[in-house]
Amino acid sequence: MAIRGKARSTDGYSPDTSADVNPSRILARSTFLLVTLIGCPSSVAAEKPNILFIAIDDLNDWVGCLAGHPQARTPNLDRLASSGLLFTNAHCPAPACNPSRTSVFTGISPHRSGLYRNGQRMREVLPNAELLPRTFSRAGYWSAGSGKMLHYFIDAPSWDEYFPAAETENPFPRTLYPDKRPLSLPRGGPWQYIETDWGPLEATDEEFGGDYLVADWVGRQLGKEHNRPFFLACGIYRPHEPWFVPRNYFEAFPLEKIQLPPGYRKDDLEDLPEEGQRMGPNRYFAHIQSQGQWKQAIQGYLASIYFADTMLGRVMEALENGPNADNTIVVLWSDHGWHLGESSTGRSLRLGGPAPGYPSLYGCPREVRVFPAARSRRPARGR
Repeated sequence: MAIRGKARSTDGYSPDTSADVNPSRILARSTFLLVTLIGCPSSVAAEKPNILFIAIDDLNDWVGCLAGHPQARTPNLDRLASSGLLFTNAHCPAPACNPSRTSVFTGISPHRSGLYRNGQRMREVLPNAELLPRTFSRAGYWSAGSGKMLHYFIDAPSWDEYFPAAETENPFPRTLYPDKRPLSLPRGGPWQYIETDWGPLEATDEEFGGDYLVADWVGRQLGKEHNRPFFLACGIYRPHEPWFVPRNYFEAFPLEKIQLPPGYRKDDLEDLPEEGQRMGPNRYFAHIQSQGQWKQAIQGYLASIYFADTMLGRVMEALENGPNADNTIVVLWSDHGWHLGESSTGRSLRLGGPAPGYPSLYGCPREVRVFPAARSRRPARGR
């Protein structure tokens, strides 16, 4: 997770520092900032900093600034991290989308809410919980968003504006998919998630749609002057499955040069008790291996990360070239990590290995600086 604003070399902070920042101090500063933002009367709303809240789905530590995979290409995320506070030991509230995102948006941990699974409906478990955008709206902010922020719904009453339209409760704009599915990975049985598939598309970013349209809409909001401070959420869906992105992102990672995950060990589970060995592997990784598709899957995930980073770059460029650059705090986070062979596992939903870890950073412009440009190695959690 990171927060940042426009990078400057004259603000007294070094983007290259590796200071061991104390999370409790950061929490205190964060709490002070939020109390100040929410507690200020609307008459001084113009003095409140904007919040750009970016979520990248299913992104593990395969980013340059975390060195999770040597072939990862994330120049825009790395640039953001170099000018903000990067948590290098961040952990999600739960290794699944629904409980993790619910925890982030409500401030209620899964062990208190009882929401643990993707199959649960947030509003059935927490019918009266106030979400983050509504809290900001009550404090005088314009709360808007685009893309996937919650688990496949929007929660329209929590937002002032959304793209696609909030009343649809569908956070996804039009997205190009292959005509015939599966494209690369044959179905292993009814247990297999239908979207576990990948492959290059003969399309431009604009023709692909999806995250391109989300980044475009968010970028246009960042390019406007607003009469209220804003809480603007940007949900980038890739590298969530399926890993279909335009061909040029796949071509950046030639299949013959793909490297296996650095954390992979064939005997990784042998030191576990019998029950741990039984629970450790899952059918996804075994199925991918049986089909000779391991390197192809890695290629698809890396390509999707590269695509997501490119969309992040479009959003950040819009911020930096627009009228809100000097008064916007940027928060970037992922809901959970991802396995591609580590601990003999594919996908998320596992507590072992790197899957619960994810990028987490904060960046502030000089005018509202409360976070140093630094790295924190101490454990941190989304909630």
